[in-house]
Amino acid sequence: MGISGLVAAHRLHEAHDITVYEANDYIGGHTHTIEVERDGRVWPVDTGFIVFNERNYVNFIALLDELGVSSHPTTMSFSVRCDTANLEYNGTSLEKLFVQRRNMLRPSFHRMVRDIVRFYRESRELLEGHDDTTTLGEYLNLNGYSREFTDHHIIPMGSAIWS
Repeated sequence: MGISGLVAAHRLHEAHDITVYEANDYIGGHTHTIEVERDGRVWPVDTGFIVFNERNYVNFIALLDELGVSSHPTTMSFSVRCDTANLEYNGTSLEKLFVQRRNMLRPSFHRMVRDIVRFYRESRELLEGHDDTTTLGEYLNLNGYSREFTDHHIIPMGSAIWS
């Protein structure tokens, strides 16, 4: 049972008897807390949902407030590591972008970075046009985006956003 079912049960429990059935051995949907031991201490780590923002999670924040659950500000960053391609980068600074110094000499890496900049510039204009008939893959092919960009930026970014 995910957050929606848990919230529904929470809201109904004062006026109704609630029984929760769950196929997994834990509740919480795709969120799952595991215990990790480090330096002799055990730390609970949530492996699913870990960030939220005030703009998009108004009701969730209200529920946390009601339950007395605290939260902490965080920064978001995006990094990719692909063992198959022997590639690793992070976009928060030039130093982290070129964490693998050999990427400074890789034409394919420079092409990917150029495509990243171009995509985020052009995608704003595309959104204003509201073209909902072209798939992302078609758009990338039609506009000559590199395979490196697709494989090592767009696919990992989409996987991170919709996981």
